Amino acid sequence: MSRADRGAIARLAPALLALALAGWAATAGAVVLTGEVRATDAQVIYTPFSNSSPVVIRFFVPEGERVKKGDPVLRIDPGQAASQLPELDAQIEQAQATAAKTLAELQVKALEAESALVDAQAELETARLDAALPPELVSGLDYDRYQGELDRTTHEADLMRKQLDAAREAVERQRKDSALEVEKLQLQRDYYATVAANAEVRATRDGVVVHGYNNNWLGGRIDEGSSAMPGSEAGQVVAPGSAMRVRAWALEPDRRGLQVGQAVRLSFDALPGRSVTGHIRGIAGAPEPRAEWGNGSYFVVDIELPPKTDLPLLPGMSVRVVAPSPAASETGAAP
Repeated sequence: MSRADRGAIARLAPALLALALAGWAATAGAVVLTGEVRATDAQVIYTPFSNSSPVVIRFFVPEGERVKKGDPVLRIDPGQAASQLPELDAQIEQAQATAAKTLAELQVKALEAESALVDAQAELETARLDAALPPELVSGLDYDRYQGELDRTTHEADLMRKQLDAAREAVERQRKDSALEVEKLQLQRDYYATVAANAEVRATRDGVVVHGYNNNWLGGRIDEGSSAMPGSEAGQVVAPGSAMRVRAWALEPDRRGLQVGQAVRLSFDALPGRSVTGHIRGIAGAPEPRAEWGNGSYFVVDIELPPKTDLPLLPGMSVRVVAPSPAASETGAAP
């Protein structure tokens, strides 16, 4: 650098410092927020939730393309959910077949026990008839034999009855166990089917797809193949002729410097040197996390634009919101 250049910089330094101090004074004590332009009648496209983070967007309708209600607009990789479905279908079919085979075998055993009980009861009835004969009509040996046969057939019938009850209980237990096993597999399949279905976002209205910007460390516009945080905003489906508004986010400590109806200065990154005055329309009652911005919690702040503005605003434009300090508002200073 030449001596002349260094001299020129030295002469400009006081002026640059004065401009910096003026800019700092203009916003001293003010609350500065980050926001974006949004359509009042738009569907927000959120990145589906997933067990992994970040997720890769496998399909995203190109920006500016028109979609109809019900059309798929975004899809992420469902991971193992899609591959688990055929395997679980096979497991459910195998479990049902195994349960049917085992249940049929137990039912056969129950029928055999029932048949054995019928035979035992028939023998018991015969033994009762023989044992009921008076002692004077039969010999003493036959009388004792008839009484012993009655005792044996009675015990045999009781045993057959218990075996039949056990066989029937085994059938009912197997039926319930099989139903529980199949239900467990079905619940697993329903879970993975829900995960796979939730990996896709469909349009809830007719409109034009507008892509958003990545607010995490990756940066850049979100597009097909991009990585995004689950639950973050990937874009919008904007209805034709929709009015515009601004949504900003305020950290918890900055909330006390904001109030509904307060005038704020809005500057748009895409329109340098041009700004408008808006008014805070509403402030969320509780903060919410924004994972893509870190661990802090933010209050959602909705800002109404002037009724008429000649600015060519589009959804997704980033906005710098400056809210004056309470002292500046009381003195009537412009934001």
